[in-house]
Amino acid sequence: MVTSALPIKDTCPAPRRLRQHLRMTAIVGACLWQVACASSNLPEITSVDDPQTRDLLNQTIELVATRYIDPISREQILVNTLDGLSELDDNIRVDITPDDLVLKYGAQTVQTIELPQTLDSVDSPMVWSEITIKGLGTYRAYSPYLRSSTTRDIQSALISGAIRNLDRYSRYEGPKQSETARNRRDGYIGIGVRVIGGQGYPVVKLVHPDSPADLAGLHPGDEIVSINGDDMYGQTSQFTAQLLHGQEGSGVRLEVNTASSAEIIPMEIVRERVIDRTVFTEFRDNVLIARLSSFNNATATALSDSVLTAQLHPGGLKGVVLDLRGNRGGLLQQGVAVADLFLENGPIGNTFSRVTAARHVFKAETGDVSAGVPLVVLIDGRTASSAELVAAALQDRNRAVLIGSTSFGKGSVQAINDLPNKGTLTFTWSRMTAPSGYTFDRIGLFPAICTGTPPQKVNAYDQVTNALAHRDQIAKVMTKWRSLDYLDESTRRELRNVCPADTHGTGFDVDVALELIKNHPDYRTLAFAGQQEIADIFDAE
Repeated sequence: MVTSALPIKDTCPAPRRLRQHLRMTAIVGACLWQVACASSNLPEITSVDDPQTRDLLNQTIELVATRYIDPISREQILVNTLDGLSELDDNIRVDITPDDLVLKYGAQTVQTIELPQTLDSVDSPMVWSEITIKGLGTYRAYSPYLRSSTTRDIQSALISGAIRNLDRYSRYEGPKQSETARNRRDGYIGIGVRVIGGQGYPVVKLVHPDSPADLAGLHPGDEIVSINGDDMYGQTSQFTAQLLHGQEGSGVRLEVNTASSAEIIPMEIVRERVIDRTVFTEFRDNVLIARLSSFNNATATALSDSVLTAQLHPGGLKGVVLDLRGNRGGLLQQGVAVADLFLENGPIGNTFSRVTAARHVFKAETGDVSAGVPLVVLIDGRTASSAELVAAALQDRNRAVLIGSTSFGKGSVQAINDLPNKGTLTFTWSRMTAPSGYTFDRIGLFPAICTGTPPQKVNAYDQVTNALAHRDQIAKVMTKWRSLDYLDESTRRELRNVCPADTHGTGFDVDVALELIKNHPDYRTLAFAGQQEIADIFDAE
């Protein structure tokens, strides 16, 4: 017998008071009343009522109900969760009344479940997961598609349903996707290669700089003949990667056919934590040009090291170009740390939320690693999230000049929650504000020099000269930008159209940045554009 959380309504009529009493009894698992009174024509109920699915539902419903940025009732989450099963069978329909959850299969109502009425039951996570499990059991009885689906597919449908009506940044990722995302953020334990497999011996596609594989002398094009004595001919890239991963500090034995010769070379490489490279630099005219592709756990440290190394060049460091074009964000704390590298002290930004744990005030603490040299930040229509916070903080603090086009406008923060099935539930739980107090969510950032669609035959010098000539207009736009009503759609579109978001950034943006850095007075003129109205905020810090 499969237990059910709540009685099926009207299959055994009873006074309302009696049904309320029986409802609470059923919540803790005493379902004999329902079984005895069930209609004889109701199909046998089966379910994937395993402990993991139950725990998964408990956690998901409570997280969304208590931590999503906008309040959403558990009743609505319940409907959305079960309705997610329609991804597997489009005959499934879920409705709700003030008192009942109504389960439909095609045109037929197959079950009606009374919703909890007392405060104690409403606030209990177990109540909602039990109702969901019961509804799942009913739908499995009717749906051949659910009966043939795996537990993982059903879990994915339920969790995806729970968040389907949240904002577009909320998502569910299964175990494999979650592992890939975790490795991207935090790194993985291995030797630091990516391989291509499937035909012949796996071939090294990429070697991470300074990784164990790099230090051991592996190169792209090398073939991996064996791993720990096992022949690797015909093995997939995924299987090869699994063998190369392992415990930190452990060794792995390889036989490698190098791309430069037919010789097979034995190697023993010690596994370490490998974090993807996100900082790519070049040094031109004593200016460091640093492109940040995203923000992971190594980004701020790598950028700091690059700045300190650049200072050792003959003639020293005369400026920094921070290229955030195409940077979709990543770890918020790393974005804060990057902004901190270029600020002596004072505010970097805030996050606000109905959830206390999601409210933060970020301030600079480490001092300016660049010693105050001119700083330019490149942005475009794909610059988003924590990358926008970096640019907003440096612009608001008159520390940098922004060049490019209006940025994407994602000023929200997502919480990443590990789930019992090793998947992750990601949803928005706070919004960011720049030091001056405005939120750039849905509006983005406005560059002092707009290069999104430069006129033909305009060179970098003319672009800078034109921006200087229109400094007052730039300041007026920035003032409107910071005072925008979040709900004023018309003004929002109008402001974004002043310098439309563009995603085709070229080397011209870098040329304009270098031209601006050459002249300190011009740089400072644009760095301070539009700053007068927020001076009192900084003085109060």
